[in-house]
Amino acid sequence: MNQIDFPHSTIIYKAPVMYLRFKEGAELDVKEIREMIVAAESLSNKKPYLLFSDVRNHVAISSEGRKIAADKKESPCVIANAVLTNNFALKLTANFFIKVNKPHFPVRVFNDEIKAHLWLMQFDPQKDITKILDSFGEK
Repeated sequence: MNQIDFPHSTIIYKAPVMYLRFKEGAELDVKEIREMIVAAESLSNKKPYLLFSDVRNHVAISSEGRKIAADKKESPCVIANAVLTNNFALKLTANFFIKVNKPHFPVRVFNDEIKAHLWLMQFDPQKDITKILDSFGEK
């Protein structure tokens, strides 16, 4: 199973990316954040993953929940997080999270899904730069 559904979100794992899609009106506190982290770690077999957070629906996260999400002890497998939003208020909230909670992983907010994926993939732990460079010599 590569997908887990919650009342507040859906998590889909397509290695190396963990897609987190929030449902409209989701309200998250410590309990919900922890259950998403446990689910993501289960899907990835506790291996590091890239996180793509789709917050185009209205989402409310408590300050305690934001602290948990940013804490390396709580979410040790997150390498980087691309946050997709189409709402200026949510973009401000996400940027506030970055500045105040100082997550242990890079986070960037986007309103363009392709740019978000491109940014996120630069953190792919499986990419082998020597193979990429060698492929240029084969042309």
